[in-house]
Amino acid sequence: MVNRFFKLVSIGYCLAGSCFSVQAQDALPPGTPGVKPGSFPVSVQFTRVPSGKGWRDEELPLTDQVMQETIHNIILHGCTHIAAGDFSRGGANEKVLQYAQKLGMKIDWTSNGVQLFKRNDPPQYSVYSPEYLAAVKKQIEPVLGNVKKLAHPNTIFPFMDEPFHADTTAFDYRPITANEFQKEFGYPMPLSYAAAKKDPKKHLDFINFQSGTFVAAWKKIYREVKAFDPRPKVVMTHDSHNTMGGGVESDSKYAIDDIFHWGGAFADMFLYDIYPYTMFDYRYGEYGKFPKPRISQMHYTMAQMRNLTTTYHKSLGFWLGTYNEGWFRRYMNAEMEKQYWGERELAYTAIANGADFIITGINIPQDARHWDDFGKGMRAIQKVGAGILAASKPKSRACFLFPRSQYVQLNEEYFNVGLTYELCLRAFGEMDIIHEEQIVDENMNGYDILVLGDVKMLPAAVAKNIEKFVQKGGIVIADCVPQMDAYMQPLPVMRKLFGVSSASTDRVLQQGQWNPFSMLPAIWAHGRKPPPPAVKTFAKASGNAFGQQYDFTLVSPRNCKVSDGKIVLKSSTGQPLLIQKQNGKGSTYLLGFCLQDSYFQTWMKGDLKSRAQLYSLMHNIFGNTKVNARAYSSNPDMEVALRANEKEAFAFVINHEAPNAITDVTLSDLGFDVGEIMDVEWGRPVAFTKKDNQIKFTVMAVEGTPTGVTRLLKITPVKTR
Repeated sequence: MVNRFFKLVSIGYCLAGSCFSVQAQDALPPGTPGVKPGSFPVSVQFTRVPSGKGWRDEELPLTDQVMQETIHNIILHGCTHIAAGDFSRGGANEKVLQYAQKLGMKIDWTSNGVQLFKRNDPPQYSVYSPEYLAAVKKQIEPVLGNVKKLAHPNTIFPFMDEPFHADTTAFDYRPITANEFQKEFGYPMPLSYAAAKKDPKKHLDFINFQSGTFVAAWKKIYREVKAFDPRPKVVMTHDSHNTMGGGVESDSKYAIDDIFHWGGAFADMFLYDIYPYTMFDYRYGEYGKFPKPRISQMHYTMAQMRNLTTTYHKSLGFWLGTYNEGWFRRYMNAEMEKQYWGERELAYTAIANGADFIITGINIPQDARHWDDFGKGMRAIQKVGAGILAASKPKSRACFLFPRSQYVQLNEEYFNVGLTYELCLRAFGEMDIIHEEQIVDENMNGYDILVLGDVKMLPAAVAKNIEKFVQKGGIVIADCVPQMDAYMQPLPVMRKLFGVSSASTDRVLQQGQWNPFSMLPAIWAHGRKPPPPAVKTFAKASGNAFGQQYDFTLVSPRNCKVSDGKIVLKSSTGQPLLIQKQNGKGSTYLLGFCLQDSYFQTWMKGDLKSRAQLYSLMHNIFGNTKVNARAYSSNPDMEVALRANEKEAFAFVINHEAPNAITDVTLSDLGFDVGEIMDVEWGRPVAFTKKDNQIKFTVMAVEGTPTGVTRLLKITPVKTR
């Protein structure tokens, strides 16, 4: 048993060159590496290490020496926890876990869950019945019982990994469930999905209710797990496409679930899953065959996760994909092997965007360059780990809408719009997600700017609140005019808001998901035939706006008739491409073309001129609002993100795409007078200038290839006597 009592003695441990005292059961040799209390939590499976001392070619069971050397290796790479349980395919056993905890490591216990239902099937008993809870209680000890043996458990995973309704076969029609529906909505529950589809209101109610049966179960499970062992954080892993706009003709057949609609009352931490950046990311159609910009879907879904966790005051974690055959072996290739910086780049991206916990999935990188570069990055993080944990990602001043009603009612993917999100993120400098359920009044949850990307439908009450938001002084930027309310009735308020009498909502229909196997022939997923070629309509911007001449190519022009809006930019044929309108104290900007289609085309065709001009137009629109982002990078292919509190800030500079890794960074309104900027990894000061509430500095690559270069900067106030 790991949690038995030991005689405690004080010894010294070292991590990344710094020593400290901890309490241990027995004295260990001087210089034994250990985990410093308050370190940034980085969890890895106990698996083979490709460099340094430890488990390499030895067969299990390992000798004590090899086991201990492996754990030392893991700690010296900046990792602080061991992941064990169902998703650990390494050699962790009681002796490994005991020694790891002796060195200050904590344990993260994963499982396949105790929920008794799967993606395609309802549970044996309705989640509203007493029999369901009784059956769950019987599952807890066999699945999670080993956690009680741990002295220092950090997290426990009692739920199904990546939950979502794969099809309507997972719906529950039993009488006790139907009674719950009637209690909530005041009328009998439809007896099938087809019956619900006949009435838009009943369809939306029905889908929301059936999706919510998961939540009803999770709340009960959460209470029981907490009663079973209150020490570890209860974790829910959320999928990054089915529940965030990509659940249409995908692993999920219909648009049913989304993470914010589910809420946060059943977990202490929500873990973002690893799909949108490792092997493939479930973009639709040709977007998936040419997944550029490659980080867009991660940014888009990460923002949704951040919205969930900040709203419900929960921790945010991140599953980090590694170059290891223990994960998706069928997608590994020589190109990925060369991207030794991949794990570090993505860990920094996650932490910069709000993650307070990293767990590898699955296994330590099997390539030495991957492992060692990741170690360099994590050692840098650990130098300031406590400070990062005490500094959150500041709320942006601009937000991007997730329209759940549209997603469910129209059953259209809302995932490729991640490219529109990425373009706006780059053009403004920062961008959050807001869910339509959060727009309950004219305050827009505290944001100054609202972006609507390909939004065709809004609940009537949400539309009225957006109108009030603008009248009060808010800004709305859109590339599409919402035409219908949540029950598919006309919605004239939005046309009036944008100053048009009519507007089309066309975009390119993208179908199917490309599965880019590397060790097998690549195919269109889910057994589907290749989709027909995408049908595109082109136009050309022509004219001057914001003091700049534009002549770029765009895709999916959206014809509209202007009523009382002001035309700022036209196409070469005279169609409006940008319409501005003052509404009370605020204003609206309506683009007369589809941003995601136009932005993607610049990547697919390598049209650098159109991409630069499209970016410039969006940057100028945001600039015209007079709202400043807290962090902005002059190089759109290099991300700059902040974590800050009133005493210090951390700037993450990450090159995702730029061949020339140099950028001018502007940070605004940090809340203190900046005295020093220090490169954490290199220990070198960074020169900067400051004026009013802004500081500016230049960052460039310092070694190696520019792609994947990451810089972590610590920003501190002027010292006072």
